[in-house]
Amino acid sequence: MINYRTHKPQGVLAEYVRFFWSLEAQVELMNEPFAHRALPDNCIELIFYCKGSLSISASGGEEGNTFASGVFGQTQKFRQFRTRSNFTLFGVYLYPYIFKALFNLPAHYLCNEKVDSETLWGIEGRTLEEQIISAHTNEQRIQLVSIFLLERVKTIRNQDRAFVRHIKSVVDNNSLFSISSFAHDCNLSRRQFERKFKEFSGFSPKDFFDVIRFKKVLYEIEQRHKSLAQIAIDTGYYDQSHLTNEFKKLSGYTPKELYINYQNEIDTRATVDFKL
Repeated sequence: MINYRTHKPQGVLAEYVRFFWSLEAQVELMNEPFAHRALPDNCIELIFYCKGSLSISASGGEEGNTFASGVFGQTQKFRQFRTRSNFTLFGVYLYPYIFKALFNLPAHYLCNEKVDSETLWGIEGRTLEEQIISAHTNEQRIQLVSIFLLERVKTIRNQDRAFVRHIKSVVDNNSLFSISSFAHDCNLSRRQFERKFKEFSGFSPKDFFDVIRFKKVLYEIEQRHKSLAQIAIDTGYYDQSHLTNEFKKLSGYTPKELYINYQNEIDTRATVDFKL
């Protein structure tokens, strides 16, 4: 009843896009409404609701319904999406620094925000939306979005390339660096590093690595090779209690709840929320 697929980007676009994804759900065949919990993430997502829409709620309250297309910025909060109808989604999972490369604006403008395509790109954004929604295959959608992004993305300055490569590597591998060692590797003073980091990632270094550590815990839970106490030690928490408090603050789940209920055969973006 739920069909989720991912597709790798090709060529230069791989510097900016982690992957494309699609999700189709036959909710009307289920006995209850579909609910999904989107967890904190330090990347941004361009999403097209090709069929159907979902209501959105977060810790701050109801956020209305999803747009036809737009960007969800990097976030430290979780959202819940609900619907009783069938839906089809097409998504583009983007590195956070693409916002700087597209608009020459700091990435933190998008933190915890969602912006529709027309607001971002005007009539061109609305045209892209119409093209994606009317496309017959995901291959066509990938080609359309790839052309659209490549025509608009600006080349990152040479002096920023090494910095951006560091961010990409951390995101790809959920690497747990100390902030001081990261700044040292980039050959920047602490103040220069913090300013540049927020400009390209959207987060302060501390907030960014808090999300990285959270995602590292998600990965370890998925692998199911370690106890929660060992996961806490290996990911830099003081103890299991510290892990539980921080994890629940970010996700609304305790690690134990997720450990018991996690569906490790699919990506977290395609899971049905077990806690309503």
